[in-house]
Amino acid sequence: MFSATTVIAVLSITPSPPTAFALALVRPPLHQRQNVFSYSSTALRLTPMDRPKDDSDSNADSPRIRRDSDESIDSLIGKRAALKKKAVANIKPDDMKPSRRELQDLSEESIQKFIEESGTSWSSVDDVKKWFETDGAMPELKTKRRTAEGEDGKEKKSADYLFMDYDANYEDENELHIPNRIGFSTCDWGDSSKGFVSGKLKKSDRKDGKFNKSDLKKAYEKLVNNGINFIETSESYSFAEQILNTFIDEITCDDDYKPMIASTFSNPWKLAWKSKSLPRRGAKAIVNAAEESAKRLGVDSMTLYQVQNPKLYIGGTKAIANGMLDIIGDDHSRYVGCKDWSIEKLAKLVYLFKEIDGGEFVATNQFEFSITNRKNLKMIEACKKLGITPICRNVLDGGLATGKYTTVNPTGDKAPQKEGDMGPFKMKKLESLDVLFKVMDKIAEDAGKRVGGKLKTLTLAGKRVPKINKDITAAQVAIKYVQAEGGVPIIPVNNLQDANNILGVIGWDLDEKDVEKLDKACEQCGV
Repeated sequence: MFSATTVIAVLSITPSPPTAFALALVRPPLHQRQNVFSYSSTALRLTPMDRPKDDSDSNADSPRIRRDSDESIDSLIGKRAALKKKAVANIKPDDMKPSRRELQDLSEESIQKFIEESGTSWSSVDDVKKWFETDGAMPELKTKRRTAEGEDGKEKKSADYLFMDYDANYEDENELHIPNRIGFSTCDWGDSSKGFVSGKLKKSDRKDGKFNKSDLKKAYEKLVNNGINFIETSESYSFAEQILNTFIDEITCDDDYKPMIASTFSNPWKLAWKSKSLPRRGAKAIVNAAEESAKRLGVDSMTLYQVQNPKLYIGGTKAIANGMLDIIGDDHSRYVGCKDWSIEKLAKLVYLFKEIDGGEFVATNQFEFSITNRKNLKMIEACKKLGITPICRNVLDGGLATGKYTTVNPTGDKAPQKEGDMGPFKMKKLESLDVLFKVMDKIAEDAGKRVGGKLKTLTLAGKRVPKINKDITAAQVAIKYVQAEGGVPIIPVNNLQDANNILGVIGWDLDEKDVEKLDKACEQCGV
């Protein structure tokens, strides 16, 4: 009854309970969460995980402890002694304190008896009441403390990581679960034209947005150990798969939270043009490509393998379907998906999957979508109807959706490159989005206040609390908007700052009114 329980604390800004998504071409519902505890529109939600199974849990449906029952008190002490014998690591006497419900069912005399016989840090009934009133009876948040070997061969303490899956329970997903409903992309890794430098960097290089392998490693480690472990890559991303391979080998993760790698079969015609060879064709070519990607990544099997829309593929859609199914059958990837496929082609592929092998399915479709470019909004709706997870890239629209570039600040705080430099976007475009940017700034400010206010009111009596961002930016509002519309955003990450910006979007949500305001602003701006 008092066994150590790992829980996830989730900061939410949603006022309404979850609802199942409709199987129709309508906007998917904003939130699909199932909560144990729910407070107000900004709430700390607790969800039990990995509850140890013992004899005390087998009668979970039995009546709670009866008031003034000496047998119940003896049972409490007995269970505590039994747990102690099991030598559970890092268990302190305070961890064995009764829960809120159990306290409610005990008289003051019974509580005093428990204090005297159990050896907790409580000294009086008043201590219990004070602890109870400050939410101290909430379960403990546990973290994985990682260690590294020092120069003397002994372990030295390193950063504490807290893997949090804040969206563990939402209904509008298929079998493929992406933790925190967000991922990051390696599209710039190894590409010198995108700022990658193979050696050391100068201070001036970093100011220019350049990065090296060391920057990538720090960002990768920060993300995968803090709840964002869905990683998008491709055979066409320079040396991204090889770089990712080294990080997977060098950085140890808990078995339950290992990186979820999603690689891609790139357009065969573009590859043929670059390599001056015949285009790949047939089912076998797709299988071979997946096998080669797995080898470059150094993994036995990937989580997801995507096939980019080839426009015209030699062998037809049926050959693609057979190839994708063979990838699963040969265990090169657990799931398969698409990239930039039209609604019509997706529907045909789904039909072929059912016709060829009724047991497997098209897991994802990746495409561009952002708050400043909503052309694919109907694609999200269609994916939901087909049971496909929509993965959205370019969610910051090349920087336009960050809100940094405005008519007042067209260069985004950057020094003009030359005389007359007005930044990367035309003034006319920025003028058309003025209303949207102002709404985004206001929502970021209000959401930050709500988050900060709720965190101040919740004290977990010495327990570890997950760090949830309250300095919310317009760019983070743009990312949350993609999630609110039903998409899974993937954002390019090249350094630790990029990683921290992404981590700043987990643990809180836009509420319905926020999304309505953003929708209205988008329509007013012609987006």
